[in-house]
Amino acid sequence: MAVADRDLIKEINQFNILNTIRGKKSISRIELAQITGQSRASVTNITARLIENNLIYEKEIKDSNQRGRKRVMLALNADAAYVVGIKVSAFMISCAVTDMQADIRSSVDLPVRTSNKPVEFIADLIEEGVSYCISQAGLTPSMISGIGTGIPGLIDRKKGINHWTLFYQKDNVPLRELIQERFDIPVWVENDANTVTLAHQWFGHGRGIDNFLVVTIEDGVGMGIVVNGQLYTGEKGMAAEFGHVVVKPGGNPCRCGKKGCLEAYVSNFSIISQAADILKQDRTLLKYEQVIDAANKGNLKIKKIFNHAGEILGTGISGLIQIFSPKRIIFSGRGVESKDLLFEPMRKRLKSLTNKDVFQNCEIVIQKFCDTDWARGAASLALQELYKSPLDRIVPKI
Repeated sequence: MAVADRDLIKEINQFNILNTIRGKKSISRIELAQITGQSRASVTNITARLIENNLIYEKEIKDSNQRGRKRVMLALNADAAYVVGIKVSAFMISCAVTDMQADIRSSVDLPVRTSNKPVEFIADLIEEGVSYCISQAGLTPSMISGIGTGIPGLIDRKKGINHWTLFYQKDNVPLRELIQERFDIPVWVENDANTVTLAHQWFGHGRGIDNFLVVTIEDGVGMGIVVNGQLYTGEKGMAAEFGHVVVKPGGNPCRCGKKGCLEAYVSNFSIISQAADILKQDRTLLKYEQVIDAANKGNLKIKKIFNHAGEILGTGISGLIQIFSPKRIIFSGRGVESKDLLFEPMRKRLKSLTNKDVFQNCEIVIQKFCDTDWARGAASLALQELYKSPLDRIVPKI
């Protein structure tokens, strides 16, 4: 029988302890041993090394069970490392610098139409945004441990290749390489819905839940899948393209080239396009907020668009519930600003199409949208990679 790699085992044990501290925020050594299954001696040795490397620290809290007694707790050092998150969308590039706990230290939104722009143009804008955020956070590029980038489309995370997107021209040089050349910092690229899902798993509505789905509604419709505590991305890393499931064969044309995709009815882009004809406005100038306002003011034709979109969304979500039986489905993105215009017909359709017992076990969460959610999610991608890595991959604060 082969002898196990002791260094590998040590690294796995260290990861389990560090990740447990992150998840619990503060925890005692005894609790760490119980949760991770490691001996108290092993926990003591590993945590001593983590404290020495400034990744965690000790803090005392009063034990309410024993008067006057204080317990020594371990907590993550938020300043142990800093990362950058980038979100590329149709009309904006968002950047944010976060600490080890994914708390935002600085952020900036760059309003720009990215459609059909050369990838070098996008990389130049990202360089400007990232440099500004790093400076605003009082840091230098040498203090950044990694950059996570979220992009809509079919993304090969391992190779950093974007196989398909609507927002900028594909090129022979992947965006990841262009960003990495500009900063000489490790860069990871992922589908934007997956980065938001990671963010929810770390500190959002998916925290502590092993099975949940995230559905993002913006110019497109995306999805992230967490099964047994792991992000599921499929064989080539391009799973969960919920928006491009055909719900009406031969129906409305979708920008992916097919007809009848769910996205062609539910996305902000689709709803704006349909509303523009009714409101007799240029679809490139009409904003989603204006469409919502028209519906709320009683425009029945606009309401009908949202109602139809909600019913189609409910049909699609019903299938997801029946297949995955998740504990929770989280809706995110600017599309949630439509509120009951979209989600009330969705709920009605869901209830009529889903098995009662399965439906009752699934909680629907409509997240309040925030512009920094996407960039923070991309930062979580970089943090996840750091937590997987040896200590020398993390740049400590000196």
